[in-house]
Amino acid sequence: MKTIILKKFKDKLARNKNPWIFSGAVHSAEKGIVNGEAVKVLDSDKRFVAYGFYSEHSAIALRLFSWDEEETFGADIFRKRLSCALAARKRLIDAGRTDSFRLLYGEADGLPGYVADIYNGHISLQVNTASAVHYLPMMKDALIDTVSPLSIYARPADELAKKEMIRWQEQCIHGETPDSIIIKENGLKISASLKSGQKTGYYFDQRENRRIAAEYAEGQDVLDCFCYTGGFSLNAAAKGAKHITSVDSSADALANLKENFRLNGFDTPETVKADIFDYLRERNADSVKHDMVILDPPKLAKSQSAVEQALRAYKDLNMLGLKKVKNNGIFFSFSCSGRVSREDFIKSIAWAAKDAGRTLRITGFLSQSGDHPINPFFPESEYLKGITGIVE
Repeated sequence: MKTIILKKFKDKLARNKNPWIFSGAVHSAEKGIVNGEAVKVLDSDKRFVAYGFYSEHSAIALRLFSWDEEETFGADIFRKRLSCALAARKRLIDAGRTDSFRLLYGEADGLPGYVADIYNGHISLQVNTASAVHYLPMMKDALIDTVSPLSIYARPADELAKKEMIRWQEQCIHGETPDSIIIKENGLKISASLKSGQKTGYYFDQRENRRIAAEYAEGQDVLDCFCYTGGFSLNAAAKGAKHITSVDSSADALANLKENFRLNGFDTPETVKADIFDYLRERNADSVKHDMVILDPPKLAKSQSAVEQALRAYKDLNMLGLKKVKNNGIFFSFSCSGRVSREDFIKSIAWAAKDAGRTLRITGFLSQSGDHPINPFFPESEYLKGITGIVE
């Protein structure tokens, strides 16, 4: 295995099991290393630090996957990591109510570059790095050996072309992936598409938060903003919400939402196709308020330079949303921007409440579902932050 040597004093984070090493920490790389190849990482005194995947063009030059010098790199690593990940999910998932979940979450499960979700026997595999492309045959074989999937549909993340400088087309690499799959989550039927849905096709990270929110929904008037295909709306309907308004900018997502309600025998909610910011601004003119408001926007900070702008957007969005909550109503708000800290997100909500002239009592803090585990040595693995509160 070829080697990469780090600069003096640049091995501390890596020795503490943080899996990212940035290009500025690299002193030298052995000639002939292929982009995406697994390498041995040494400190400035040429002592072993870890094994990692090398990305020639990315600011994250190395993504570490093993700190055990005796561990031999090969197909067995993929099978071992997947087996451990699957065993952990089986401890978390109620198979009687949920048949679809995140199987593999990149660095948090020891296989950087890959995100794998199971959809009722089919796998959606997100390929994020040069190494993920380079070792895709090993990953494919390991998935087949470990999970025996009906199909594997592989999709490149945006980062692959932008940061890794690799263009790779999405494709079915095993079996035959249907255009849509009926999955089960929290006992509800959901139609998901591995080919056209966002990310890997659906957002499993909000599963537990949907269940929590639904516990407040019985007999309530619910406003679900950024509803996508109806995860929160559907769970609220199952718990007996009196009225649901589901708002999203995507006509396709709203059509999918209506199909999901039909699959479960629920009456179709009120749906609105609109930009959420514009919709809430326009709603400022009406006096109608809701018992429960849910704000689940897409990622607003895609880079560190965008954090300040994103925090302003979170403040504006939450201010508008808080104005539409009835007195003593329930408010849920989320951020899936990994670069936005939980502390800063809560500050933006605090300023939003002040500007809205409302009192917000935060009653709970929310995070991603357990099948998206957080690596304590890698804070970046916690990206989803949420709060629930009572508004006056």
